[in-house]
Amino acid sequence: MIAEVLRCTSDTLSPRSCSTRRRNSGRIVKRPSTFLIEKVIMSDSTALCGVCCLRHLSKPSTGWCLECEEGLCVDCKEHHSLLKATRNHNILPITEYQKLPQNVLEITQNCGKHNEIVQIVCIKHDCPCCRKCIIETHNNCKDLIEIEDYIKDVKSSTRFNELEEMLNETAENIKRIRINRQENLTSLQEERIRIENDIAQTRIKINNHLDILQADLIQNLYAKAMKENEKIQQVLKSLDEKQCQIKEYQNTFETIKKYAKDVQLFLFMKLMETNMVTNEKFIQSLMESESLCQVMLVFKDTIDTETITASMPYIGKVGVDYSPSQVSIMKKKEKQAQMMANKATTKSIGKIALKVQKKITACGKGVTGCTLLPHGKMAFANEMERNVKIVKSEGSLDFNIDLKPYTPFDITYIPSTNTIAVTSSSSNDIKVVDVNTKRVLKTYCLDSPCAGISYSEKRLILCSTEKGILELNQLDGSVKTIISVEMDNFTHVAVLGDKIYYTHSNNNSVVCYDFRGKIQWTFQNREITYPFGVTVDIGGNVFVAGNNSPHNVVVVSPDGQQHKQLLSSKDDIEWPNGLIYDRHKNQLLVTNYDKGAVLYNVT
Repeated sequence: MIAEVLRCTSDTLSPRSCSTRRRNSGRIVKRPSTFLIEKVIMSDSTALCGVCCLRHLSKPSTGWCLECEEGLCVDCKEHHSLLKATRNHNILPITEYQKLPQNVLEITQNCGKHNEIVQIVCIKHDCPCCRKCIIETHNNCKDLIEIEDYIKDVKSSTRFNELEEMLNETAENIKRIRINRQENLTSLQEERIRIENDIAQTRIKINNHLDILQADLIQNLYAKAMKENEKIQQVLKSLDEKQCQIKEYQNTFETIKKYAKDVQLFLFMKLMETNMVTNEKFIQSLMESESLCQVMLVFKDTIDTETITASMPYIGKVGVDYSPSQVSIMKKKEKQAQMMANKATTKSIGKIALKVQKKITACGKGVTGCTLLPHGKMAFANEMERNVKIVKSEGSLDFNIDLKPYTPFDITYIPSTNTIAVTSSSSNDIKVVDVNTKRVLKTYCLDSPCAGISYSEKRLILCSTEKGILELNQLDGSVKTIISVEMDNFTHVAVLGDKIYYTHSNNNSVVCYDFRGKIQWTFQNREITYPFGVTVDIGGNVFVAGNNSPHNVVVVSPDGQQHKQLLSSKDDIEWPNGLIYDRHKNQLLVTNYDKGAVLYNVT
């Protein structure tokens, strides 16, 4: 065995055998491999020099030859780098090689099926092959490339870069999902505490109401008892007077009986008979009236205390509402497809058309802004009624969220918290309304009123009439100015990716900026005057509502160079205000100030 190992070692060190491979008569010839020798002598250890081990010497390896797959000491490494056949081999410091993960270190150049070194790559089947694999499986394959040629510059290849980018994307996506779930845990805790407080407040309200009812009932009890007491006291007073009178008659009667003359007695008897008739009438009147009725206080409870648990099994219900995930995950191929879609959309802007899907009257008159909610629901800011109206997917009213005296102007939906952010052009406050509880959850007080508002990818963008485009931090309420520009009270805003689109009714323009504050384009055309609402589809096409004559809806191309009128007064459009585009269903919601709203399918 030792002789065979030494023979293999001498063969390995020879220039001819160390050559990676050569062709003989058109056939691929396998080079002698040191892998089996390494298995016999080193048992996968990288600590000792492989060549010295074959010579029964124990020298620590300082380098690792990637081609020969063995460790080298200082002397052998020098010899290895000078030998013609191995001078171009890549030798790593052993400390760096040992930093590789164990699963990478276990990867060998040998075929898993035949235990022979792989030499060829089959392009058709995308797999490395040894000599026997080619004969048995890939004999009819034409696209066979030597592995050295195939892996040449592999670290700079597109495939390697794509794999690295895929790893980075996956890591980033996992990070985003983890952050999203952690935020959901935090919001869940906050909602639990809030609901727990709401339940306690409900109990307090019930207790307070019961206390009031108890106080009213006791007060009523005392009043009735006092009234009946007064009646009985009045009867007792009359009886006392009659009793005194009768007592006096009795005393007089005894005196007269002893000392008066018969004539006097006779006349007194006549008088007494008259008085006694009167007293009997008094007693008879008491008997016939309610004055001598037995008075009792009776309590009749309107609530059956014995069945109260059955009649009121709960004071509320706790449910779970699921809104669509807002984790933004984008793959490279999807980005490329989106870029291609954007280009295609730009070219086909002339083909965009709208078809009525449904008309909505439940939003009422006076709508200035709108947004989309989960499950097909819609929300409308109604400045006339000073509320936010939630409309079901079929078009009927679900419920109202009262904001009086606050006058809403524009709204946007925040999916992560199932809330609606509301602006008012007459107030500095930004209100966040909870869709579940139907009440204001939080209020941000800014330095100036805001008109348009839009939420996208965790960014809440505002149009300040005095300061321009702002970004509101929902955690601490701080505000960052993105674009310092003068705006009017009717400016609306939309966001797509790193682009911000807003309308300027005073100069009849639509402007596009990026988040760095650099202007991209400005659109002005006589076909659109006093632009209000603005929204954008996934391809970057911008939909704008012209509020003044002509009343219309126009679509502007992503570069701001082309436009097309989609709706006009002939389509029953009158004073269009808010717009919102559903990027999942390709639908456009248009609100008219005096005529409700219309949902269109975009084709």
